[in-house]
Amino acid sequence: MKLVLASDKLIGEVLANPIYTESGIMYLNKGNKITSRAISMLKKTGVATVYIEDGNDEFDLQEVLATPAKFEAVKALKVIYDDAKSREYINEIKVSQVVKEIMENMNLSENAALISNLVPNDEISRLAIHSLDVATLCLMVGIRKKYDQKKILKLGIAALLHDIGKLFTDDKHHVKKAQEILKRNPSIMSTTYMAVYYMYEREDGSGLFGAIGEKIHEFAKILGICNDYINYISGENPMLPHVAIERITTEAVTKYSEEIYKDFLHSIYCYPNGLQVRLNNGLTGLVVMQNKGATTRPVLVVKNSEGYKFCNLIEAENLTLFIEEVII
Repeated sequence: MKLVLASDKLIGEVLANPIYTESGIMYLNKGNKITSRAISMLKKTGVATVYIEDGNDEFDLQEVLATPAKFEAVKALKVIYDDAKSREYINEIKVSQVVKEIMENMNLSENAALISNLVPNDEISRLAIHSLDVATLCLMVGIRKKYDQKKILKLGIAALLHDIGKLFTDDKHHVKKAQEILKRNPSIMSTTYMAVYYMYEREDGSGLFGAIGEKIHEFAKILGICNDYINYISGENPMLPHVAIERITTEAVTKYSEEIYKDFLHSIYCYPNGLQVRLNNGLTGLVVMQNKGATTRPVLVVKNSEGYKFCNLIEAENLTLFIEEVII
């Protein structure tokens, strides 16, 4: 199978991973031929990448958070967001439970990926799916930073609630409304609403309120980079992961904390399994495995004059090789 952007180029290809609604109903089944209508539907609902069949079965698809766990998390988040919208009330115990269940179900294998396979039924569902993706990535960064369980829980709560202000307004000032609601709930700690309020701040003062480096809460820095990444790979003009990471990298010097950027970079794989790539020696290959601690140096299956072979980019004999192009 091969990972590709959802575009009209896929018409007639065979879907290799099923797509579901957030409530668990099959939306597009594995094995279906992709139509122009299906592409249009996927674009409208925010599913930016899909796996298609290409005759190769060199790897098993693994998710950082398995689809059934996503269903349960989104269901719980919708109840939490409905309460926030109708009563401006947050049940911190329920939010904590969602974070704990995410942690219990996370697959932190180097070969697990953040897979886009849920489509929302409505705007609250869309918000829940986005917040779940951001929270999952934030937790991965927190684990990389060796946060203890208490600190991980606080980070996860902030990430799940980072966009609740969008229930009331759809501009960046939604963070003000979110802070107002969160502060009004006595069980919500200051680390949560400070992280949400400052999530758009950047190291150089170019953020929403002009706060600079040391004045930005660490959770807000993690939220900021993870939210940007998820938006880049699932927005109106979605990017493949390596392009999103390249964009973040170009901005890292001035906009992101150097330490947070490094932890982020070691938490997400630049070339997910299933990408077809071309190496600087002209050979093409399929990414089939990742190397922990070397997020830009995966294992490929390449075809040369002798047939197919594995090419591990961290092995000494391959250190002069690098991925020159992603083929889509």
